Amino acid sequence: MPKFCHNGHQIEESWDSCPYCAKTGYRCNSGVLGMTRLEAEPGNASLGSARKTVLIGEERQPALVGWLVVMDGEDRGKDYRLREGQNILGSGGSVDVVIADKTISTKHASVRYRDRKFLLTDLDSTNGTYLNDNAEAISREELRDNDLLRLGGVCLRFKRL
Repeated sequence: MPKFCHNGHQIEESWDSCPYCAKTGYRCNSGVLGMTRLEAEPGNASLGSARKTVLIGEERQPALVGWLVVMDGEDRGKDYRLREGQNILGSGGSVDVVIADKTISTKHASVRYRDRKFLLTDLDSTNGTYLNDNAEAISREELRDNDLLRLGGVCLRFKRL
């Protein structure tokens, strides 16, 4: 059974004090314990090697619900994960799925997963968002497994879990 300090950090059985609390002055807020785990230092995975205490993050990523796979061009085969909720696609750095291509707007489109449905929405992109073989740009459409999306000059295949 693992040993924990009074603040909830996992420590070695042989330790009398918590090195994490001593170095950072860690304090509990409103009685909530900060949870930690022991990890081997990078490059020292052998038994008995140097280990450190790290915080276990409170924030968890939303569930993985699908993928977009690049079907042509320089990035053919590259895939992007889609998570529950809204996924913004574009060429800008502040989006969830960054596709580096001159024909894609900074915030080009979004794929939203809610109630077991995927909705593709164009975000007023310059070059439009197209679905399958349709010659007309879409504003909002429901996605089905294996649909082909075209954002600017990039073709992506949609795969759902």
